[in-house]
Amino acid sequence: MDYEVLLASYTDAHELLKSQLAQQQKLLKRIGKSMDVGDLRSAGKDIAAIGPLAEETERTIREIEKIENGADMTEFLASGDFAAQLVDSCKARGIDIIGEEGSYEIFPYRLKVNPADEEVLINGKKAPGLRPAAVAAFLESGRNKLLSANFNPEKFAIELSAAYDIAIAYSAVGKKLVPDADIYLSTLYKYLVPMARFRRDYSMQSFAFDLARLYSAGDIMLPDGRGIQFGPSRNNNRAIRILDAFGKEYFLATVRFYKQQ
Repeated sequence: MDYEVLLASYTDAHELLKSQLAQQQKLLKRIGKSMDVGDLRSAGKDIAAIGPLAEETERTIREIEKIENGADMTEFLASGDFAAQLVDSCKARGIDIIGEEGSYEIFPYRLKVNPADEEVLINGKKAPGLRPAAVAAFLESGRNKLLSANFNPEKFAIELSAAYDIAIAYSAVGKKLVPDADIYLSTLYKYLVPMARFRRDYSMQSFAFDLARLYSAGDIMLPDGRGIQFGPSRNNNRAIRILDAFGKEYFLATVRFYKQQ
């Protein structure tokens, strides 16, 4: 199913119904005026005219019901039609999207298609609807809102370094302390947001978005004189995918804060 074809059919019926209702409203208004002044002959003519028009309106309503009832949204989601149209809509808007088989990443969002419940989840929350073009517009609007939000890379770097120092100290228990060791970013996220209930407010996707903005900020030196270095990993399951300010893809797995020479 092509949702835009479905929508076009509905739009045509919608405009017809809108016109029919406007004509009925006009006749009803005229009937009221005629009755107010006692012109029953004119009122009778308009009453006679409104009946057939009401029947036409009823047929249009049945047609709209037929359009809606004929749309199998479970099949639309399960068949891959929704996903294919979403990908096309995202690309038309210049939105990066990757994934397959019902799971997609539109940085910094994760989207899950759930045919059984006829829903699409965006970062775990139900999308406002199932029109692919509308979902793409929703994602673009959300991304633009995030990009326009105030962000202080220096402040975030300090917060990240505090989590890093805790992780370094914890990993050194019973071992030699290595103050500038590589630490997985996914580990630092758990130190930044230790309680699961708080992760709904600051998800891993939000963390990845902040990392992307920190990465795009370039070289930053902390007040204590340390620099920041991100690194990859052979275990790509631990890597966090980001897009920089130019839309270029990177996979960041580790970070180290080190004293610059």
